[in-house]
Amino acid sequence: MKSLLKSIPLVLLWLLFSASSGFAEKVVLPLTLDHKLLTSLLLHDSFTGTDQSAAIFGLPGDCTYVRIAKPHFSSAGKLLRLEMQLEIRVGLHLGEKCFIPVEWQGYLELLQEPVFDGRTFSLSFRTVNSSLLTLSRQPATVAGFLWRFAKPRVSEYLDQVRLDLAPPITDLRSFLAPLFHAEAQRSTQAMLDSLHGGGVEVKPDGIVVELLTEVQEIFRSKDHLVVTELTGEERQQLLELWDTWDAFLVRLLTTMATESLNPADRQTLIDVLLDTRYAFVAALEQPDIGKDFVRIQFVRAWQQLAPVFRRQLFAQPSDNSLGYLAFFTAADALAVFDRMGPTLGIEISQQGLLRLAGMLAGKGTTLPYSPHLDKQLRELLQLPPIDEDVKSQDDLQELDIPVEEPEDDPFSQVFYFFITPVYGASLPAYGDILSWKVPEENVDGYVARVRDVLAENTAAILSRSEILHQFHDMFRKLIPAMAWQESCFRQFIVKNNKLTYLLSSNQTSIGLMQINERVWRGLYDLSRLRWDIRYNALAGCEIADLYLRKYALNHSRWQKNADMQLLAQVVYAMYNGGPGEYQKFLERERNGKKYSSEQLFFEKLQSVDQEKWDRVKDCLVGG
Repeated sequence: MKSLLKSIPLVLLWLLFSASSGFAEKVVLPLTLDHKLLTSLLLHDSFTGTDQSAAIFGLPGDCTYVRIAKPHFSSAGKLLRLEMQLEIRVGLHLGEKCFIPVEWQGYLELLQEPVFDGRTFSLSFRTVNSSLLTLSRQPATVAGFLWRFAKPRVSEYLDQVRLDLAPPITDLRSFLAPLFHAEAQRSTQAMLDSLHGGGVEVKPDGIVVELLTEVQEIFRSKDHLVVTELTGEERQQLLELWDTWDAFLVRLLTTMATESLNPADRQTLIDVLLDTRYAFVAALEQPDIGKDFVRIQFVRAWQQLAPVFRRQLFAQPSDNSLGYLAFFTAADALAVFDRMGPTLGIEISQQGLLRLAGMLAGKGTTLPYSPHLDKQLRELLQLPPIDEDVKSQDDLQELDIPVEEPEDDPFSQVFYFFITPVYGASLPAYGDILSWKVPEENVDGYVARVRDVLAENTAAILSRSEILHQFHDMFRKLIPAMAWQESCFRQFIVKNNKLTYLLSSNQTSIGLMQINERVWRGLYDLSRLRWDIRYNALAGCEIADLYLRKYALNHSRWQKNADMQLLAQVVYAMYNGGPGEYQKFLERERNGKKYSSEQLFFEKLQSVDQEKWDRVKDCLVGG
């Protein structure tokens, strides 16, 4: 009993030390190598000859020659199957002649066990069994002396294969280190230093190498989890970080936007882009947006994008296969830590995103947040080609209004209407821009002109769209109702006797169709959205067409006896809030809890249907 009492202080001291030092948890970070990546790494290291080959003995044309080529990994239960072309020639070389040459061509199939050295981070393969196949992949019988000559040489060559995975693991450490809060740097470094190899498991689509470490919980209390309103400086830092994240996301998506991208994968990329951007725009409206917003977006996006990237990036051999592996491992590790909970204190940084981009590119790179057109991004959304020589004037904020404005000239208005092609290389003329200032008189004429612009662009979209004819009338009414609700038919307003483009209250959406600059960055020219009413109208029509075709009409409920007014409202909800609003709006509709803006849009849609254009004056006069 006395000895027990004596030991109590020691136990308490141990508990106190444990509580102060944080709880350590063993963590497995997956290093995933699918078959394409394994094959790519093997090709890069050991099959460097012409046509993905390796000369085991001799040279092409020699009397005695052994060559393997075009290896390919697949899974065989708990083992890997490695298949490759095999060419053997054995003859008697006398002088310059080859006597009695015997040749065989077919395939060599090996069943292998992957072996990971946790100290050197190298991956090798132990052959368990081998077999020969004919060119038609049937079991082959080969002259005994041929195989006795070739087998030990091929085996020796393949037994020496070592895939060095240390570089991507070094990149992983470099990426993870700055993610943890400053007060945790000592624990973080200990965690990264303790990183070591674990087991290897063969999966149906590749292998997973375990990287093991111990992670210490950084924060014992939950005080740091309380979300508070950001200071002005913190909010600016978050904006800058999100800009880098958005630039990084675009880099990833456009890397994938190739001809081999199937429709389902393309739709996934589009969904992630739009959902991510709309979510940020919505979060900006909230005072309690969290500092970890970008990290959360990254993890959510990665869950959807990882399968697509793995299929696309390893479709062809690349000199940057290890960089791809480092990128995937780092992104997977971030997802693992995120699932462990916020008490680890992880946050993503601009430097972290740059490191990831460098892994993907195979070299150092930048992530500029540019407002300019991105041809690849438009191709991803399958939007029409654009003039790449557009001269942007993003710094133009306002125009002087002449003291004496020119009298209305009907002929000049018609002239202005036709002078600017929708994908031209310049902004409208000064006089054309001024002609879209809302007049104090003849408002009906102005409304008619705006309606003409909307009708012209609606017709252009319908002429090239895949929208079925039964939905055309609804689309023709949808567009003016949207312009009415979004801007009351205005592209410009007057401030301090200057003409400037209409800007939303949150300073993100512009012009007639209120195109959000952040959501549609890279897809439309910013200066033209601001100063060209026709271009702004075209953008709005294209966006509405996108949501109608790729989202709304993908649901079977609209194919027969569709409620066209409800369909128009669904498209408008997505236009304002992104693809995620499709189901949310229908739920609000069922529960009678539509947003006030949605109810106002519905009223305008009815006015358009009834051609009550005089009601536009209610919001336009004085604007």
